[in-house]
Amino acid sequence: MEETLARIGERGIINKIRNVYGYAWEDDDAAAIGMGSSYMLVTTDSINRETHIPAGANPVTLGYFFAAINLSDIAAMGGKPEYFLSALTLPRSMRLKELLGMERGIAACLKKYGTRMIGGDTKEGAELCMTGIAIGAVARDRILRRRGAASGDLVCVTGTLGRNAAAYHMWKRTRSRLWANRILRVEPRVSEGMLIARHGATSAMDLSDGVLSALRQLSRLNRCGFELDEASLPIDGAARHASMELGIDTDRLALGFGGEYELLFTIPKARFASLASSARDSGVKISAIGRVIAGRVCSLIKDGNRFVMRDRGFEHFTRENP
Repeated sequence: MEETLARIGERGIINKIRNVYGYAWEDDDAAAIGMGSSYMLVTTDSINRETHIPAGANPVTLGYFFAAINLSDIAAMGGKPEYFLSALTLPRSMRLKELLGMERGIAACLKKYGTRMIGGDTKEGAELCMTGIAIGAVARDRILRRRGAASGDLVCVTGTLGRNAAAYHMWKRTRSRLWANRILRVEPRVSEGMLIARHGATSAMDLSDGVLSALRQLSRLNRCGFELDEASLPIDGAARHASMELGIDTDRLALGFGGEYELLFTIPKARFASLASSARDSGVKISAIGRVIAGRVCSLIKDGNRFVMRDRGFEHFTRENP
């Protein structure tokens, strides 16, 4: 049977593309290019109407989201975003008001994180598609990569988990503009990334595809396993509400859904107390949710029982999309 993209999945597609070039590149959130005592970080991310944009979303919120998810890749490597480019494919029927609303959202996000728009491209197409390029920098001794987790390290996350999953499921039920906009309300964790880099995190990535997807990728790269404590998960209030309303388990909302854009990272246990203290002083929420273990199994401790987490998390081409 001929292979299709749906059968291979996003990770498999990337591996097939690498084979074309005959060499591999780092499995990080952004490319790191050596520039003296620092690295230039370069990343790109795309969204389109069919896959990423819920009906009824506000154009300003959409523009902010588009910029934020690109800056998130820089944050996941401990960097400071500095420059941004955007390439837009726009249907000719789009209202000018909608386009300018998206641009105002992009501008608001870039201004908040000290990033400058330096150019891009605009083309006509059948459906809205937005591609961004973010450029940033990080000192060589502060860069965060996906490789580096070691057995005994703590597994930690910024912020709370499950908010975006809850918003998506509530939007599917109600088709409300309120929930459509909440799906897209994310922030790149720039200051958090730099903070955890200063305190010696050993690996990190953002949660664009959810906790389970992140753990699966980190397990492969670091040849390790993970054990999470269900009681330690920082479940968002919206997830608890959606769980009661829709009968969806909070663990599923917190772990198996993409779109959070929080940071998941590992850090030696001896360094966590200092990080936690600095986080409190900075008004940053950081939670230790588990540990790195030997082997390749990812498991969840819940009510005193251990469950192997077989869900692969969100992956393009293989999962239902908003």
